[in-house]
Amino acid sequence: MNLHELPMIIFTVLAQLSVGAFVALGVINVLGIPRYGRDTIERVTDPAIYAIGPTLVLGLIASMFHMNDVSNMFNVIRNWDTSWLSREIIFGVGFAALGFLFAIMQWFKIGSHAVRQIIAGLAAVVGLGLIYSMSMIYYSVETIPAWNTWAVPFQFFATTFLLGGLAVGSAILIHMSRRFKHTEKSTNGDEFTEVDPPIRTNGGVGLLERTRVRAETMTREPITATSKDVKVAQSVIRWIAITSVVIGVAIFIGYIVHITGLATGVAEQQLAAEQYQTAFFLVRLALLGIAAVLLAVYTFKSANQEFTTPKTMTVLMVSALVLATVSEFMGRSVHYDTLFRVGM
Repeated sequence: MNLHELPMIIFTVLAQLSVGAFVALGVINVLGIPRYGRDTIERVTDPAIYAIGPTLVLGLIASMFHMNDVSNMFNVIRNWDTSWLSREIIFGVGFAALGFLFAIMQWFKIGSHAVRQIIAGLAAVVGLGLIYSMSMIYYSVETIPAWNTWAVPFQFFATTFLLGGLAVGSAILIHMSRRFKHTEKSTNGDEFTEVDPPIRTNGGVGLLERTRVRAETMTREPITATSKDVKVAQSVIRWIAITSVVIGVAIFIGYIVHITGLATGVAEQQLAAEQYQTAFFLVRLALLGIAAVLLAVYTFKSANQEFTTPKTMTVLMVSALVLATVSEFMGRSVHYDTLFRVGM
């Protein structure tokens, strides 16, 4: 593992996961609301919104460890018209701000649905701008031939959509599991505690308290295998699994083409190609392959059995997310290992 670049590895992968999750939620809303209704889609997807914000904040904090002086961040912003690094920071802050604003408005149903969708659309566009700027930082360095290639933006966007979709699928299934559990307790007459009312306070503490109460209330909404929410969740996550497998295959093919190009290039490209011939990189591919197999099993089981309990499905989806995330961290480490400059 390239420990020297660990802060950047964490930042780029987590930021891409956050943007991918936001885009995935947007696609689900755009395609799902006309077919299943707004209330159903929001009950299924709202819990996933809150996995995005903390992930991006964690990634931004990690990126600051890469700077010798955090105050340099403000100097970097001044060069927005010439520097992709400046644009990355601006888009990153913009995505975090718009995403947080949308999450608060969606959670507490502030403003009309149309206004919330406009803010969500802006956040998605700014988020994609963040990923593009991020990839161009490396692509634009002509003296590093392994980075000055189509493979960098391809891999960054592939990570975005792969991890984002899996994060949304996992969040939906975890929430469904909790709803099934509470429904079972209620049906069996087991001890069932009511949601504690929010503590009356203002500011950030009051906001967190109201968020907690709403989250607890949503997990107590009864659900059965024949509920509309379950049918919708099944359909959404099955498409996420299929799309993720396709992206995984595309990553494999992309590597073959990229490594072949490097191996037949100049000396610095050939040195970079050798970084893809290590056991570390093979483990990265193996983890991605296992994640794809788990998703294939998920797709088969969800199509051939009743969704009576999401426990097994949740284990499959969360395991695929964990393996794919570790695999992408390893792949990003190899990306930094290919830094061989021409003419230096």
